[in-house]
Amino acid sequence: MMKKWIILVVVIILGTGVFYTVTRTEPPITLKELATQPQQWQIKVPDTTASIHLTSIKQLQQHPYLMGEYQTPDGADNTTIYLDINQAVQQGKYIATSFVTTNSGSGTFYYLSVFEQHNKKLENLTNVFIGDRINIEKIAIVNNNPLMIKIDYKTHGENTPYALPADVAKSQIYQLKNNQLVLQQ
Repeated sequence: MMKKWIILVVVIILGTGVFYTVTRTEPPITLKELATQPQQWQIKVPDTTASIHLTSIKQLQQHPYLMGEYQTPDGADNTTIYLDINQAVQQGKYIATSFVTTNSGSGTFYYLSVFEQHNKKLENLTNVFIGDRINIEKIAIVNNNPLMIKIDYKTHGENTPYALPADVAKSQIYQLKNNQLVLQQ
């Protein structure tokens, strides 16, 4: 009889510990903290199946950007990603921001990106290409359920050379559906 009681007590203690561990959730990391922790950011590299962790902070145009590099398996191309922490906005567990990719070509490609925070880790849910050599002015989360993000930016007009600053204002709203950003009409 005593053996049964001891087993029951051990099962209760272990069960309580497992329940506590499973139900305990970490508070989300704030954007201010994430701005100094590039290793928390893992990004899907556009036009590949690869993901990279950002590795450093670099000052560009007097603002900090989180930076990481990706090299193709054949070594033919090197892509550098600069995540714009200055444009990042957070709503609950979601973070929306932009990042820029540069490679051996002449373009500077801008993407809108959505991350979801799980226990102090960021998952890059999706990215969508916005434009080449544009100027992002503002990113805002305009609705939380469903998640909708507005991006205001300037792009080049039909007759504006890429060597000149972007001069045509545009706004787009994207909705997160099935972990994809879908442009709204």
